Amino acid sequence: EKEKAKEEEKEGEKPEDHILYVGRAQSKAERAREFREKSTANPVSRASGVNLYVKNLDEGTTDASLKELFEPFGTVTSCVAVKDDKDNCK
Repeated sequence: EKEKAKEEEKEGEKPEDHILYVGRAQSKAERAREFREKSTANPVSRASGVNLYVKNLDEGTTDASLKELFEPFGTVTSCVAVKDDKDNCK
């Protein structure tokens, strides 16, 4: 009975429920070379979406001043100046 239930369950599944990638097995050196080629092809995309942590900021630093400081280097999606109990930047 359990086997019949499993078979009926499998029959109801759609093909797109199980997407599978099949490719030739690559050696570690081939994977490393492919990764290096992709990462050096567009260096700007490599840095997108990274978190940057900055220490030893002035106590008066605000979120707005921090964003203004880093905008010349690229798009800043969000920034937070961590504050202590006395509302000073850490």
